[in-house]
Amino acid sequence: MGVEVLLGHGVDQIDADGVIVAGERIASKTVIWTAGVAPSPAGKWLNVETDRAGRVRIQKDLSVPGYRAIFVVGDTASLDQNGKPLPGVAQVAIQQGRYAGKLIRNHIVGKPEPSPFRYFDKGNMAVVGKGFAVLQSFKVEISGLAAWFAWAAVHLQFLATSSLRLTVLLQWVWTYVTGQRGDRLIVNHHSSEVTKPAPDPTANATFAGR
Repeated sequence: MGVEVLLGHGVDQIDADGVIVAGERIASKTVIWTAGVAPSPAGKWLNVETDRAGRVRIQKDLSVPGYRAIFVVGDTASLDQNGKPLPGVAQVAIQQGRYAGKLIRNHIVGKPEPSPFRYFDKGNMAVVGKGFAVLQSFKVEISGLAAWFAWAAVHLQFLATSSLRLTVLLQWVWTYVTGQRGDRLIVNHHSSEVTKPAPDPTANATFAGR
């Protein structure tokens, strides 16, 4: 799609004429810099060890070291598998949540603990543009409209309710057809104070008479 990706290089300098990456200048009048969101401050709340990104370092059973009754999952947690930290994606959070729920239930009913948590990677999907996505699952790699439909189907499946699925689907269709995104606005209407005229005694008498 005309995009060149440079991996393993940091940006040395940004100025009005572009950027310098690994000693090479890339001329540009527009530079867009993006970064991930900040993690939850749970590590500070608990006063426990965190990784470089501020995520709580957890044990193989997803508990916090020194706190057997506290479990941390998803983007707030940092857990290594095969020597690498697990990615901050939805599937990791979903699988960790299910594992933590099962472990807590086993504690309550007196069953043995499950084996240590291990993430099962089902693959990756990402939307690149209008009607275009990429999908990688095991040895299967596809891109284009077919991958976009697969991405849409998976995301709709994980939404909580049927009404929400229908709403999101209609929004996607509207955006695809018109190229415009719908906006949800919450507006507080504050009526201005108006001095009410003095009551009409005659009108009051008439009303009372009815």
